[in-house]
Amino acid sequence: MIYQHKGVMIRQTNYSESSRIITILTEDGTQVPLMARGFNKTKSPFIVLRQGLKEVLFTYNRFKGMGTLNEVDVIQPFKRVNGDFVVYTYASYIMELITRALEEEMQQDSFYRLMIKSLSLLEAESEPAGVVSFTAIKMLPYYGGQINVDTCAVCGTTDRSLFSHYSFNYHSVLCGCCIDEETAHRAVPVSNRVLYLAGYMKHTPVDQVDSIRISKENAALLLSFVEMIYDEYTGVYFKSRRLIQTL
Repeated sequence: MIYQHKGVMIRQTNYSESSRIITILTEDGTQVPLMARGFNKTKSPFIVLRQGLKEVLFTYNRFKGMGTLNEVDVIQPFKRVNGDFVVYTYASYIMELITRALEEEMQQDSFYRLMIKSLSLLEAESEPAGVVSFTAIKMLPYYGGQINVDTCAVCGTTDRSLFSHYSFNYHSVLCGCCIDEETAHRAVPVSNRVLYLAGYMKHTPVDQVDSIRISKENAALLLSFVEMIYDEYTGVYFKSRRLIQTL
């Protein structure tokens, strides 16, 4: 049976001297393995897949198991993402955040929507560290973590301007009025601006975010905070994170 789906290639491996097995994540959130015959040849029709991240219309035959790739047509080339090493490195972090959470039989279309939205935000020149933070916050529940930045764990205030710390004892934010010798144990100072941004990204639906216009400094602080949450609650470490730290 012939299928035609939008998708992004998320994995590839050499099968023979001329062919590769690729895996695409389709628009409905399904992982599809495909044999791309002649992929490595100079005049391959699949040459557009060799470099960079692209949203592509894939045409393929498949009955059960692995399919056979027939045609590819690029929908979004993400020229800025693929043409700037720094931006591409952040994009790789985004891809790893999403693909590491995929399970073999999982069908999760929200992953695909988040992937395309995040890459599109990078393409539109949103602050890269802010986009990675947005992706990481949306993906956190799939790694078994939660981020609670709405209410002070001690007094219950929701006035974000008063938030000053994140407590790993209370698993929530604390306001400046509630910090004392007892509550300060395992509480990390975090600016209320960063906590506000984290809350905004947590609660705003993916399709309602058109840009992430924050300063480079605040984006870096936000990403450090989100990574701290991942370290504490998930135990997952991403290879792309190490590369980002060298930039």
